Amino acid sequence: MTRRLFFSNAGSYHALTPPRRMLWRLLRRAVPAQERWFFEGQIEIPGQLWFADRKAIYQTVKACRPRAVFEIGTWQGGGSTLFITQALCENGVGRLHTVELDPDKQAQAVENYRRYRPDLLPFVEFHSGSSTDVYPSVLRREGRADLLFLDGLGDEQSLAEFEMFAPYLKEGAIVIAHDWFDVKMSLLRPLLETDLSWQIKQILKLPHSVGLAIVQKNQTDPQQ
Repeated sequence: MTRRLFFSNAGSYHALTPPRRMLWRLLRRAVPAQERWFFEGQIEIPGQLWFADRKAIYQTVKACRPRAVFEIGTWQGGGSTLFITQALCENGVGRLHTVELDPDKQAQAVENYRRYRPDLLPFVEFHSGSSTDVYPSVLRREGRADLLFLDGLGDEQSLAEFEMFAPYLKEGAIVIAHDWFDVKMSLLRPLLETDLSWQIKQILKLPHSVGLAIVQKNQTDPQQ
């Protein structure tokens, strides 16, 4: 009952109104611990994304065990950043590069992890600035991108970011695209849907998500 009451009406703890946060704190023990964690995240670190998105991202990272992971959009670090990094920590391997355009938000994310999740710091590197300015040198250094989380600002930006990463996305690489049905994915979505070298593994949609797609590069490229 508690799970249905909250998970069907809000994407996450930080999306709740203040009165509903108080109610959640009274009833939260009725929800299994891991399910509770997907909804709450780290309560002290504000985060975005809905419950189902967080769970899918975490499970994907746990299953594919990526080493070089990249994210567009850190915000304050309590959304995708947290669930990717937690999965890497549990895997015991891998490192997330995450970039935030807003320098104040990036600084807050760094401070949040230093204060509340120092155990995750070996698995994440925070960057500040534009992804297309910051990531080229990081990609050359890493030489590959095993998993990419795209959550940029617009359609042309999302396509440009994907094209920047494309040479480093080898067979088996994963792309997770947030706001899959939004205009910001309107240029990239048809490309991934029609390119035979990519396979859509999972799509989340309303009422569980505003739109999330998990896409994998085929082990054998049919276009070659």
